[in-house]
Order: sequence, then structure tokens, then C-alpha cells
Amino acid sequence: MTFNQNMQQKMHGIARAVENGYGRNLEQLIAANDILSGAESQRLRTFCTSEYMVPSRDLDDLGRALYLGDLSSIEEDFNSRLTECSKSTDPARDVASLACESTKRVCDDFYKLRWGPTQVPIFNLLGLFRIIQPDHKDLYFNIARFFIKKGLPVDGKDLSGTTALSHSFSTKPGFDFEYSQLLYDAGGDVNDRNRYGGIVAHEILQVFPFSESDAKRMAVASLKWFLAHGGNIDIADSDGMVPRYMCEKFQSVMPELLKAVRKEDQRRKSLEGTCCTLCGTQNPKLLICSRCKKARYCPRDQKQCQRLDWPQHKKSCRAPAP
Repeated sequence: MTFNQNMQQKMHGIARAVENGYGRNLEQLIAANDILSGAESQRLRTFCTSEYMVPSRDLDDLGRALYLGDLSSIEEDFNSRLTECSKSTDPARDVASLACESTKRVCDDFYKLRWGPTQVPIFNLLGLFRIIQPDHKDLYFNIARFFIKKGLPVDGKDLSGTTALSHSFSTKPGFDFEYSQLLYDAGGDVNDRNRYGGIVAHEILQVFPFSESDAKRMAVASLKWFLAHGGNIDIADSDGMVPRYMCEKFQSVMPELLKAVRKEDQRRKSLEGTCCTLCGTQNPKLLICSRCKKARYCPRDQKQCQRLDWPQHKKSCRAPAP
């Protein structure tokens, strides 16, 4: 049986399970926040890909200010919340620490905000707006920079568990490397897993019209960006699918994908012992596996490289799971 036939059979099985109501219903999946597989994964994926942000329906006053690219109104809103937050804290405290705490609390409030049926957070929303209104891309970019400077984390996730960074270069429909770089520089992790257990590489390599040159170009460019920014193609999703395997199986129709992978493999091999085992990043603060003393990982307060690499690393190391 060929790879495509295997995939077809698998998808038919999942479709039948979805139709038969296997697993939790949609309402239960929306209320939860765990990693999904099989029919549950497909059920949520179908919902997230069929529901869309409708500005006239889903946006409140702040959302409309974001949509209009009205940075002055957003700054006014942020400062107003900051003033209110400062009133509720101890006035006897040090001014600097008080301001820092107030800013953090306001950022926490913004971080929790969501819009629309797929529960879109701020940075994801700005990414959507850059697609909807490309003439205003610079306005949205400036708003994103404003929030980043204030300390708002860029790792907020929508209902599918996907970050703005992953959406921005997944090719469906992002492909916005300028925005990707901004989010990456602000601490975004390209190996972040969504609720389907997958990473952005899975989305890049999903079945698309191989006959379309633009689709091929976008897929190759996105995968190269992913690899160049610490992406790992050996992370399996919750159904066991690994991006490297997909690249190998698509070699006959998309040889550029595997060429990019092998080139990055060689680069990381040349840096072995001085870069992160999972993402290939050179970091002076790399942590060394306490058991095998060979594998090296980015600090846990920066990335989850050691945890993500455990399914692979445990085959050669018997240390307890991190």
C-alpha cells in the first residue's frame, strides 16, 4: 500500500469515527485544553477551519481599534488600565517596582483577551488583519511592537492551540515572514505544539495542490524558514505523523523539501556538541542531559526543547522523563 493510500485509509477511518460521534463532542473539546488525536482532533480541526472571524460580529471596541490600526486609541486604553491598576496597589511601595507590577498585570489582562468563535488572541488577530487589510500591514506591525515592548507574551493560542508565529508562516494562509521574525525575536518558539499535537511543519506539509507552482514555492520557503529558526522535523503529532517522514514520501513530487532538510541536518551535525540537540541553536547556556552527558538543550525558561526531544532521546538515554 502506498503512502497516499495509507493516508487515505487513515482519514476515512477518522471521518467515520467523527460521523459516529466517537469521543467528546465539540462543546466539550472547546471547554478543554488538552492535546487531541483521532476523531476528536479532526472534529476540532473541522470547526476551526470552517469558522471565520467576522469583524462586524466578533469585535468589541478594542477589537475595532485594532482592526482600524488605531495605535493612539490602543495606547490610551492600555494607559487607562494601567492607571486603574496602580490605584489598587499599595501606594507605599517603591515607584519603579509598582509601575513594573502594574504593567505586568495589564499585560496579563490583554493576554487573556479572545475574539470570535475560534478564540483569537491579540497577536493572532493582528496577523489576521495583516492578511485581510494588507494596505494597513505597517499599522498592525506597529501595534504588535507596542505590545511587545510593554512585555505582552507572543505565545497566546487560539482554540486550535496555534500561536501567531505558527500561523504567520504556515502558508495557510499566513506566509508573512516579516511578522514571523518580529514574533520570533520576541520569544516565539517555532516548535510549539498545537492541540493536534503537531507543530507548524505538519501544517506546511499537509496535502496541497502539488501542480501549483506557488503552493510549492510557499511550502519550500516556509520549511526553510522553519528550519533556519530552530525547527525540528522529528516531532510527531498525536497521531504519530512525523514531518521528516512526510518530506521523504513527497520526494518524487517535491524534492526541494528533503534537500532543505538534509542541508540543515549537515549544518547541525557540524555543530554537534555546541548546539541544542532539538532546535540546533547555539546558546552559551545550554543544559546537558544529566544521564548521558551528551544531549544539550536550551534553558527550560526559554524553550521546551528537552521535553519535546524526549520521545526521540529516550531511545538512547534511560534518564527519567523531564
